[in-house]
Amino acid sequence: MNSSAHKNLQSPQLPKQLPEQNIETLIDHAEYAVCTIADDDLTEQSATQVLFEQVRLRRMIFNQTRLSKLRMFDARLETCDLSGVDWAKARFRRVEWIGCRLWGAHLVETRFEDAFFTECKAERAVWASGKFKSARFEKCDLREVSFQEADLSNVVFKQCDLSDADFRGAKLKGADFRGSLLNRMQVGAEELKGAIIDATQALQVVGVLGLVVKDADDE
Repeated sequence: MNSSAHKNLQSPQLPKQLPEQNIETLIDHAEYAVCTIADDDLTEQSATQVLFEQVRLRRMIFNQTRLSKLRMFDARLETCDLSGVDWAKARFRRVEWIGCRLWGAHLVETRFEDAFFTECKAERAVWASGKFKSARFEKCDLREVSFQEADLSNVVFKQCDLSDADFRGAKLKGADFRGSLLNRMQVGAEELKGAIIDATQALQVVGVLGLVVKDADDE
């Protein structure tokens, strides 16, 4: 899948052949590079400054893991379960997330560069104070997600459910919400300046801002 498929996002730089590797225990400063890792259960493990580079992660279970300052470069995550993870201050570059579950995931102060999320379920995830540079979400469940104070400039949300999502204090200039559900979003007029919506979303946004729309002759 090339970068043009995601409209200017750079895809992971992955070799055609990736030898298989397994992980039993995560340890501090561990490095996993140029490999495929599949079907390992790492539930509730903790480590700091782990590096994944040029890896394909398939059906991995990271539930409730605590990976402080995780780094992941040139990676593809396929149907991985990251429910309840605490990956504070992580850094992701050229990473694709395909059909992953991120329910309640905490990715506070995390940096994403060339990130592509598709068909992911991330209800109640916390991406507060994150920085997204060249990122795209497609067909993702983002209900009740917190993007407070996050930099989402020019991020694309295509056919996503953003109902009850929290964008207070976020930077949304150039963020493209067309085709997504925006019901009951927590956001102010100041944050929405420069954001892109379609005509059918206008009434949703009016409701979010607490305005009431009436016909001119309606007393």
